[in-house]
Amino acid sequence: METQAPDPRRAIFRRLTFYSVLGGLCPLIPAPFVDDWALGQVQRRMLAEVARHAGVALSAPERRILAGGGEPLWRGCMGTIVWAVREVAGAILKWLFRTLFYFLTIRRSVRRSAETLHLGYLFDHTLRLGPAALPSTLGAEDRARLIRAAAMKTLEQVDDRAIHRTLIRDFRRSLSLLLQAAALFRRLLPRRRKRRDTDFAAEGEVFRREEELLGGFVDRLSADLWGNQAYFAELERLFEANLKEMGAQPHAGQPR
Repeated sequence: METQAPDPRRAIFRRLTFYSVLGGLCPLIPAPFVDDWALGQVQRRMLAEVARHAGVALSAPERRILAGGGEPLWRGCMGTIVWAVREVAGAILKWLFRTLFYFLTIRRSVRRSAETLHLGYLFDHTLRLGPAALPSTLGAEDRARLIRAAAMKTLEQVDDRAIHRTLIRDFRRSLSLLLQAAALFRRLLPRRRKRRDTDFAAEGEVFRREEELLGGFVDRLSADLWGNQAYFAELERLFEANLKEMGAQPHAGQPR
């Protein structure tokens, strides 16, 4: 009786699931202004790990672009003031709302988790396709923009309800564990950002502690998500088509 060889993608998929859970924890962090920044840090660390796993060097600007943080949020002084006022008021209201009604954040947590999973999965798939999948005429940062644009277009096209159902079911079953992990995550975050693109201070300790707490949950969730192979095959098909179409366009991946 032959033993089927393990799929080499499973190991990295399990790591993507771990980071997707961390992404889902970010809306549960009981502090204003922290969750979106923490999500960006989680996604950038995930992208760096995926690249290292494939033997590829990924610069800080490339990580920022792939995670959606490469474009300016506003222009001009008045735009800055309006944005700041809106963000302060919105953050305070969101913090109060989440503090009182944790259970209402579960869908936002699932969206963040799904976003992180898809970002890591499609970036890993791009690396598996090899250099020929991207135009050789583009620089590194433009290739990152192309991957990001193709991924965003793919997520608009694909029916991701199966993934969301899996995440919602598993998150609800383990909500108390996730809240505990979010509280730990918040305690281990640095008190301030030293610079915009820095990773967590003592980041190894942050992720080691979260891995210890969430390891069993991540194993179960990874197995449940991996069962949606038809979905991931369709996701890859759409992404490859978008990557090819957008890569053939002039100035592919450039912001408009």
